[in-house]
Amino acid sequence: MWMIIRRRWRVLMGVTFTLVVMINAAIFLLATDPRVRQLEAEDTHWDAPHLQVSRKRLNKSGNNSTGLNYPDSELTQGAVGPDPAPREAGDTIRQFTSRQVAPAKTQEVANEEEDGEKAESRVSRNRHHNGTYRDKEEEGDEGVGPVLANHRNSDPLLVSQKRGQGFGARANYSIAEVDEFVEQFASKYKNSLYDVAPEVNYPEFLKRLNDVKKKGPRLDAFTGKRGKQSWEQFHHGIRQYTLYDPQEPYLARLLNDMATEEVVDVEQKEGGTQIKLILSLADDGLALFKPMRFPRDQETLPDHFYFADYERHNAEIAAFHLDMVLGFHRVPPTIGRSLNVSHDLHRLANHKLAKTFFISPAGNWCFHGSCSYYCDSSHPICGHPMMLEGSLAAFLPPIQMAKRKTWRNPWKRSYSKHRKAYWEVYDDLCDKVRDKHPYNESRRLADVMDMAVFDFLTGNLDRHHYETFQAFGNDTFLLHLDNGRAFGKSKYDCISCIAPVRQCCMIRLSTLSKLIKLYSGPDSLSQIMRLSLHSDPLDPVLWEPHLDALDRRVSKVLHMVNNCIKDGRQWNDVIIDDGIT
Repeated sequence: MWMIIRRRWRVLMGVTFTLVVMINAAIFLLATDPRVRQLEAEDTHWDAPHLQVSRKRLNKSGNNSTGLNYPDSELTQGAVGPDPAPREAGDTIRQFTSRQVAPAKTQEVANEEEDGEKAESRVSRNRHHNGTYRDKEEEGDEGVGPVLANHRNSDPLLVSQKRGQGFGARANYSIAEVDEFVEQFASKYKNSLYDVAPEVNYPEFLKRLNDVKKKGPRLDAFTGKRGKQSWEQFHHGIRQYTLYDPQEPYLARLLNDMATEEVVDVEQKEGGTQIKLILSLADDGLALFKPMRFPRDQETLPDHFYFADYERHNAEIAAFHLDMVLGFHRVPPTIGRSLNVSHDLHRLANHKLAKTFFISPAGNWCFHGSCSYYCDSSHPICGHPMMLEGSLAAFLPPIQMAKRKTWRNPWKRSYSKHRKAYWEVYDDLCDKVRDKHPYNESRRLADVMDMAVFDFLTGNLDRHHYETFQAFGNDTFLLHLDNGRAFGKSKYDCISCIAPVRQCCMIRLSTLSKLIKLYSGPDSLSQIMRLSLHSDPLDPVLWEPHLDALDRRVSKVLHMVNNCIKDGRQWNDVIIDDGIT
C-alpha cells in the first residue's frame, strides 16, 4: 500500500517540476524577445495604472468624482479645449434659395475628372472618419463644389433612362409611366405657381413657393419678445404654419452658435431608448446632442428590427436639410459638431453620468450613460481618441411657454417581433381615419401624407407619434422630430413607410410639385442635398449610396401617385390643393 502511494507521489512531483521549468523558460524567452522590448519602449503607459490620474480644473467639484482625469499626455496635446470653429455654419442655408446652380458640364469633362474625384473623395472620407476636422475649400460665387459640378448631366431633360452610372451621379431613376405623368402635370400647371419648366432650377422654384407660404401668427408667449440671442429669435420666429423662416438671418446665426459656442454644462436627457445629452452653451442656449455610434457606411444589420436599431447623428443632420430642401420647415435646426470627450463632456457631467466614462483598451475616451438600450460598457460611445462628433439640435421653447400635444400616428407600427399593426395587414385604415377627428377637418391628414413622404425618402420606420403646438389648435403643422433611425439602409426602400399615401391615394399639390421638379430636373434631389449638406462642419454627412437612394425614392413616390390616378380616381381627389405650400 505504502509503495503505491510513494510511486504516485513521485509521478506528481515529476509533473510539477516539469511544468515549473517550462513556465520559467517561457518567461525568459519573452523577456529577451527584442519585439517585446521595442513595444515596451514605445508604450509610455506600460506600467501606469489604467485610471489612476488626478483630476484638474473641474467646474463641478463634488459631483464629478469618477477617478477619471485629464492627463497631460500625447492624447491631449492639441485636443483639450473647444473644438475648432467650422466655416460659417449657415452659409449654404442663407444662399440656398438665392444662388444659381452651376450649369451642366459636358459628359466628356465629367468623365475626365471622374477618377480624380473618386480618389479625392476617398481621402476626404478617410480623414473624416479618423476624427480629423477637415477644412473645406472656399467656394466660388456659384457656391457649387467640385463634387456637385462634376456630376451634372449633359442633358438635364433626358428622362428616358436611369440618369447616372454610379453613386454621386445624377441618379434620378426614370420610369416610363412616371415620365408621362410628369408631362401631364407640366401641361396642366404651365404658367402657374407650380410650373415645373426645365429652364428654372430647383432653388428658384422652391423660393417661389416659399414666398407665398402661409405663416400665421406667432406663439402668444413670444409676441413682441424677439430677444438678442439667436435661439431667442428662433423661438420668436415660430409661427402657426412653420417652425422657422429660412430667409431670416437668425437661422444661420443659430446654427453657427450651436457649432461654436462653448459648452458650459452637460446633463443626460431623461427617457428615451438611447443616450442623448442636453448641452448648455455660453449664450444660454440649449441643444440636444446625439453622439456618433459608428461610421457613415455602416448600415442597419439585415436581422435588426427597426425599434432595436442604433440612432445615427448624421441622420438627424440630413433630415433637417431634407426638410428644408422640401420646403416643410418642420424639423428643428440641426448641425454637426465635434466635441472633446474629456473637456466638453466629462469635465462638466454630474456624478451619475461621469461615472460611466472610461478609457478603452485602445486608449480612446468612452462613456455609455444610462438608458433603455445600448447603455453599457459593451456598447460604448468613444472618441478618437478624445474627439467625438455628433448632432446638435436646437431646443424648442419650454413647455411652460409653448405647450405641445403628442398624437399617436394612425400608421404606427406594432413594435412587436410577432405581430403586425392593422394597416400592415389591411388596406382600409384610411377609410376609418378620414371620418375621425382631427383628420376629418383642416390640414391634418395632408400633413400626415407629407410626413409619410418625408419618412419614405429618409427610410425612417420609427414614426410612432408626432407633436403639434397646442396653442395653434388642429390647424397647424406637425413637428418632424426624432429622425435618428433614418438613413439606415441605402438599398432598401421602405414601401410601408409611405402606406398612408398609397392607402389614402392622397398627396398635397405643393409637395407633389417639388418632387416632380426634382424628378424632371435640371437638379436632382441628391444634387441639391449634397449642396445643402456641404455647409455642415461634418461634411460629408451622408454616405453616397444614401444620396443616390433619394433619387430612386422620388421616382417611386411619383409612380405610386400616378397609379392612384390610373385606377380611376379624380385628379383633384388625389392631388389636394389646400393652398399650403
